[in-house]
Amino acid sequence: MSSGPESGDLDRDVEESMRMFERSQVGSPTLITTIKPSRVLLVLDGSPQDETSVDAAANLRERFNTETLVVDARDQAAEGSRDEAADRAKQISGARPIQRKDGEPYDAILAALNEHSVDLVIVPCPFGRSFETIGTDSAGTVIDVLLARCKTPMLVIRREDQRLGPCTQDVSMILGGECDVENLAAAWALGLAAESARVTLNLVIDKEQFENIRSIVEALHPEETLDPEKFSAALTKTHHRIHGAMAKTATSLGLRYQLRPIAGEVAPPNPLRDSNQMLLVMPLEADDRFEQGFVQDRIRRSPHPVLIVTGHI
Repeated sequence: MSSGPESGDLDRDVEESMRMFERSQVGSPTLITTIKPSRVLLVLDGSPQDETSVDAAANLRERFNTETLVVDARDQAAEGSRDEAADRAKQISGARPIQRKDGEPYDAILAALNEHSVDLVIVPCPFGRSFETIGTDSAGTVIDVLLARCKTPMLVIRREDQRLGPCTQDVSMILGGECDVENLAAAWALGLAAESARVTLNLVIDKEQFENIRSIVEALHPEETLDPEKFSAALTKTHHRIHGAMAKTATSLGLRYQLRPIAGEVAPPNPLRDSNQMLLVMPLEADDRFEQGFVQDRIRRSPHPVLIVTGHI
């Protein structure tokens, strides 16, 4: 094969063709229409997280003039639930209590969502238990069931000091792979972000998944090494559409935006030591058990509030 000028011209033609292909794939980013809540269901569980949940609902009322419905979903709470819900409702302008339906706490929550049209539900976690006591050991059965059945975006409240107001100054959207709900989640993330907030798109492949992919690639191509930097670059290209749209929308809203591709991620530090305040946003496709496990694990390991945006039909 010739290695002269003709070969060099061919290489340049190939490179230019690849650049043209990449540009055609990226296209011009489109603005995302942000989503802001208008009607919220606040769920009480009698745990220390209730205070933080009430504060979150009050913050949304102040920022977006939301209507708030309050339900005490604790076990055996039917008799006194309306009193507790009524007392908490007094702490939020315009809020009103609703009656708890029979059944398990998750049944009561789902029944309230079916009866009342809301666009966001606030749920404490672990349900009925103190975060400080349970820590990262469990997110609880109530959250597990809601992740599988709840069709409404769900704001999961965790540690008491993680108040929603300060947390919306640093909004972090986490993607564990391509997802049909990512644009919807981005619309919520940008809609809830405070004025001049930082919004981050985290593209995450955890350590075990990265090692599995690397083993396959290196078995097929022994001469190549797949390191985290190369894989992070590939992640960025894979998610160029959502990245471009979020960057353009954030700029139009006066928000600070950054992209963080993370390949081979090690588990985050012990949440009991994490004093940073931020809001995590995660998309969740219906019936995707792998993604559900990924989201559940993130909730369990996070001291921060987590907004789950579902793709149920």
